[in-house]
Amino acid sequence: MGYFLPYQSKWIQDDSPIKLYEKSRRIGITYATSFRAVTKCLREKGGSNFVQWVSSRDELTAKEFVTDYVAKWAREANAVARGLDGNNVEVIDEKHGITAFVVKFNNGARICSLSSNPLAFAGKGGDVLVDEMDLHQDQETLYAMAYPCITWGGQFEMVSAYAANGSENTLFARICREAKEDNPRGMSFHRTTLDDAIADGFVEKINEIKKAKKRTTQTRDEFREQIRRGCASRSAFETQYLCTPNNAGGQQLIEPADLVKANIKLDIMRKHYDDESNIADLSEAWWIFFFAGKKHVFGFDIARTGDLSSVWINCVSGDSAQLAALITMRNIRFEVQKRLVAAILAAGAVGCGDKTGLGMAICEELEEKFYGNFLGVNFAASKMILGTTLQGAFEAGKQMIPIENPEVKADLAALKKETTMGGRLIFAESRNEILPESHCDIAWSCALALYAATQLDGGPCRFESAANDSQDVSDWQSSRYPDHSDDYR
Repeated sequence: MGYFLPYQSKWIQDDSPIKLYEKSRRIGITYATSFRAVTKCLREKGGSNFVQWVSSRDELTAKEFVTDYVAKWAREANAVARGLDGNNVEVIDEKHGITAFVVKFNNGARICSLSSNPLAFAGKGGDVLVDEMDLHQDQETLYAMAYPCITWGGQFEMVSAYAANGSENTLFARICREAKEDNPRGMSFHRTTLDDAIADGFVEKINEIKKAKKRTTQTRDEFREQIRRGCASRSAFETQYLCTPNNAGGQQLIEPADLVKANIKLDIMRKHYDDESNIADLSEAWWIFFFAGKKHVFGFDIARTGDLSSVWINCVSGDSAQLAALITMRNIRFEVQKRLVAAILAAGAVGCGDKTGLGMAICEELEEKFYGNFLGVNFAASKMILGTTLQGAFEAGKQMIPIENPEVKADLAALKKETTMGGRLIFAESRNEILPESHCDIAWSCALALYAATQLDGGPCRFESAANDSQDVSDWQSSRYPDHSDDYR
């Protein structure tokens, strides 16, 4: 067990029939679990029909479990097995066309690594490992189908960090909560946060690699702070590293204290249009004068009737963004809205627009005309990213809003965190108490402006990456086992 840190060793040595691991990301639990899976296979006698089932979040991860982890441990043990290259793919459910990456050892024991289709477990038996449980979309069905596999003396293991888009209402979060309380399922419960891993010597392992490469080492506090800074928001750090699921029961997306901190005296241009007659005054020349050679980044939330169209324009200076202009429109033709945004772009600003539904045609035209300076964003695919970018900017104190325009703060406060029936985090719009016509249209235009700063122009909200730390973790692993140099989960 010299290869492993104390928390990894405890997990490996636990032979309980039902095991549960609530973990931080990238602290080596998949690494330890794969060792355990191979060890169980190797201790079987000849003619064994033992099967270790491994359910991963997708097909690529399922293959990597075999090629990156199982293969390494098999080589360490000088064990002969077929399928270590990931090319032994077998159909395990003909009716539903479900396949698995299969490793078969000389004694007959097998590891079957597959993606997360719950139907794969129908009629199967053996030991079951569900990796990254909280990332599975249908956790209820997966659990219901996988658990009966262990009826004849098998072992059931669930391992996961919390999903960034999950909540306290996912099955995995509820089971962990139960295990900490009265533990009705009788599970052997393990929990390791980033702080726990650091206390067990995680940073010192990474520093060994840094020394070998003549790179600067870090203290435990320095390492933790770098990881924290690399997260887009407090909630991202808490979910990914501190084993705390999102609290999504109608709370504000942006904490009230962060809104108060951002609310300062600002002299902005504030316009609202219910008719088209005066919009033409905001020409390219007018915007060139308004921008005065400074960097401006905007977000364009598009509507025609009902909701408001909103153009949020930030003036960027150093590491901060201040709202410089806010234009809202109601019942304004798309062509007129497009001309307004085109004038802003022609004057030198860059920005993003809502490309969902009705906004698709406008955004496609603007993307083509102002290639590289304008980006259309599909809300259906990117709403989570937009929301977390917005949240992170206010948490970091990188977005300022005017105290003289209370409807702005009210709109941002109206964005709430809710959950789907499956426990997934979503961002929901509630009523703006000061400007009822807006259903967080202003807030989403702010999110688009902040997102534009990260995608098009560097901008004020490009958060530090934890990539160096991730590489250090991989380096630690690779130095001990040169054949394995990828993700250390």
